[in-house]
Amino acid sequence: MAIPKRRLYVLCDIEGASGISPENREAMTHGSAAWTSQGRPFITSDVKAVCEAAVEYGVDEIILNDSHDNGHRTPNVLPGELPRNVRLVRRPYLPSKPRRMAGSNLYGIVIVGQHAMAGGGGFSPHTITWQFGEVSINNLRVGEIGIELAMFMEVPLLAIIGEQAAVAEAQAICPSCVGVPVKSLENDWFPTANQMRTIIQEKTLEALKHHEKMTGLQLEAPYRFRLRPHEKLRFDLNKKFVLRTLIRYILFRRCSGKMSEDEVSWESKTIVGGLYLLHAMRSFMRRR
Repeated sequence: MAIPKRRLYVLCDIEGASGISPENREAMTHGSAAWTSQGRPFITSDVKAVCEAAVEYGVDEIILNDSHDNGHRTPNVLPGELPRNVRLVRRPYLPSKPRRMAGSNLYGIVIVGQHAMAGGGGFSPHTITWQFGEVSINNLRVGEIGIELAMFMEVPLLAIIGEQAAVAEAQAICPSCVGVPVKSLENDWFPTANQMRTIIQEKTLEALKHHEKMTGLQLEAPYRFRLRPHEKLRFDLNKKFVLRTLIRYILFRRCSGKMSEDEVSWESKTIVGGLYLLHAMRSFMRRR
């Protein structure tokens, strides 16, 4: 009988990469000169450290989701610098695609270069885009970390690497995961990517070795979503846009949704269905 492959899912963003600070914020802007000279090498250094630890441990395949800037243009990472068993998955617009492409029976998840949710403190906090103010699923407030863990329900989160506020956010959901802060706005601590690389590699290897102690996010269906917009925005039920009639039908008829200027809520039998609506709700937003 063939031995199942060890497959690791790695999600990376750039705001929480080591080496990026208030002094070089432009390194987060996709396509900028600073992104080319600093942002890409910095996030690549962090991701490479994770991948090298995984290879050392014996992971057969690494599925890398390069999520910054929606992953639809030039990768943020430099693929040629990563181990050969890395399969790069660019984040598509459809919420269910990352899980389908990553497949089942994952050994675990490692999140790299992550920032905190909107209002969560730290360096560059936000949730998906600036329009989202507060998101919750089953009364659990979530940012991009929680949304990703909801998509990969019960798959263990092995390690979280990024801004200190993001590490705290992840460990509040999955206390057993290994946290690797690479910078902190509150403590004015911004080490270089070179300074953090060995630490990231060692901590990732530690997390892999203690895989059996790690847990993932567990939520019970039905999934109750609640969304509040950024303080400068409001919901307008009558705003005209393509597919408005269809989305309104799904929201109010299929998902028992409610909407006011300040909040929208709905219920879904599946996480995927709920997340589709989450992204669709941006279409109803207007400036106050």
